[in-house]
Amino acid sequence: MQEACRVSLFAIVLLALTCAGGVVRAQSDTDRVFEVRDVPVDARAATAAQAQAQAIGEGRREAWRRLAGRLVPQAGAATLPPLSDDLLVGLTVGYEVARERTSDVRYLGSLNFRFNPPAVRQYFASLGVAYAEVASRPVLILPVYINGSKPLLWEEESPWLAAWLDRPFTSGLVPITVPYGDLADIRDISAVQAVLADREAIMTIAARYGAEQAVIASARPVSTDSAGQAIELNLTHVGGVADGQSLVRTVTADPARPDADLLALAARTAASEIQEAWKAENLISPGFETQVTVIVPVSSFETWLETRKALDQVSSVSRRELLRISRTEALVDVWINGDADQFALALKQKDFILMETQDGWVLYKQGAELPERYRPAPLAAPTSGAEPVLQRPPAAVSPLVLPPLVQ
Repeated sequence: MQEACRVSLFAIVLLALTCAGGVVRAQSDTDRVFEVRDVPVDARAATAAQAQAQAIGEGRREAWRRLAGRLVPQAGAATLPPLSDDLLVGLTVGYEVARERTSDVRYLGSLNFRFNPPAVRQYFASLGVAYAEVASRPVLILPVYINGSKPLLWEEESPWLAAWLDRPFTSGLVPITVPYGDLADIRDISAVQAVLADREAIMTIAARYGAEQAVIASARPVSTDSAGQAIELNLTHVGGVADGQSLVRTVTADPARPDADLLALAARTAASEIQEAWKAENLISPGFETQVTVIVPVSSFETWLETRKALDQVSSVSRRELLRISRTEALVDVWINGDADQFALALKQKDFILMETQDGWVLYKQGAELPERYRPAPLAAPTSGAEPVLQRPPAAVSPLVLPPLVQ
């Protein structure tokens, strides 16, 4: 009787914490993904109030352009129709002033805009536009410059590293980090190790920059018959969901700006390719929603609270409902924008594993000991006299070679 009372009390307290937690949530991916920060504005008008109103309107339109470019693949973003001011205001939650300077006829500053996720999703669905909204973990760039027999990475004479460090900051779904090239970087990995994709060295420097994955971005000057001087890009992923994948691009000069720095253009192209590849992996069909019933092993209050926090921080989760909870497990219905595989990938960015079993989907913290009842059943041993089944090693990942991209 006392044991039953303790179990009931545990469930009641846990349920109370669950309901109370719905009021105040930690900053989630949704907050970051649908927020556009540091939009510069500069407007002049007859009065200060008119200049401010004009600046806010122009800033909101620029913020929407950036958000659409963040969520929608380039081909889809280029086809989006222009928005009316009223519709654009309806897609926006609000704005805040980061910096401002005013005069009698001018408003100059920087604004942060927050967009309404359900309204944005509904707008994309009305147009039939596929989009992505799952944020990736940070990616570390290792820029290797190959011009001659000696590859350059940290050397001062490497213009490729300088091009990455000077690249304009963009806030896509994949946070891109560029190393400083200081003594610690030189100690962690050399250019030869980067070229050979030395996993241990790469993971060492990536961890120091707070990343669990890296991209070896090799650049080699080449000459083409049609476009003259060009840069051959080779992007190789180490770690993360794209581990082992490679992408080759040839970047030529922009005909509209033939004198522009070709390496700077190549760095922007490489960053764009990384963003586009992630969006392609996480595209959500317009209006597509999936319900997933999740079993959460519960060993303590902290286990459940941490799991709930992870669910709340995944932007593709539209809502969740706790069906039942006990001292050992919780059963939760989760509605997601996308499918279960995309949900699992999003949770992996939060260090959680979503695993399909015979009893359903099980969600648990990566590295935590999973209770035996939730573990997959072991494979049956071969019967006596039966020929053993040879397991073939996985095939090596072939580089993905695409046709040249003319900028």
